[in-house]
Amino acid sequence: MYQHLTDEELLSLLRKNDKQAFAEIYDRYWEQMSLYVLKITRSPEDTCDIVQDVFVSIWKRRYELNLSGSMKAYLLKSVRNLSIRYIEKNINKQGFLNALSAYYEHLDTSAMNKLELQELESRLAGVVARLPHKMQEVYVLSRHENLSHKEIAKRLGIAETTVKKQVSNALKLIRTEVSSADIMVLIFLFSLFA
Repeated sequence: MYQHLTDEELLSLLRKNDKQAFAEIYDRYWEQMSLYVLKITRSPEDTCDIVQDVFVSIWKRRYELNLSGSMKAYLLKSVRNLSIRYIEKNINKQGFLNALSAYYEHLDTSAMNKLELQELESRLAGVVARLPHKMQEVYVLSRHENLSHKEIAKRLGIAETTVKKQVSNALKLIRTEVSSADIMVLIFLFSLFA
């Protein structure tokens, strides 16, 4: 019976706490959403979590859920946004190093040595050391301890928007003194010699 209902009818029933309407929405869209997320994250495990999180959010907000467009567009936009937040939060050193390694496969590393690595590390450390104290603290928590903006905000007792702005400003200052190419080479070399 529910398979023949329109998305608008299902949404109306969902607002009335109808679990079968929710199940039909899930059955109707979970596969499309999963394929979409998988293209973005390239991680089957994380794809399941992201799709599940969107459906949990919909269920929690079922009474006040109002859509301006189609259900499909809303769901795909939701998983896209959550996927992007996931990527931003979970970009880690290992994933970045793997990508760099693939990119620099053709690079002749025999010409690069530990002295070059130390020189680049020293330049980067010098720039970070000259950052204003609070900015430096936020940057280190973000980049060295891999904490999310929310975790940093909680730890330091500041607003999440302040954390985001501090990280952004720190990266701008670092980029003015150390070129992006040097940072990429530094990270790549560090992965080779670490």
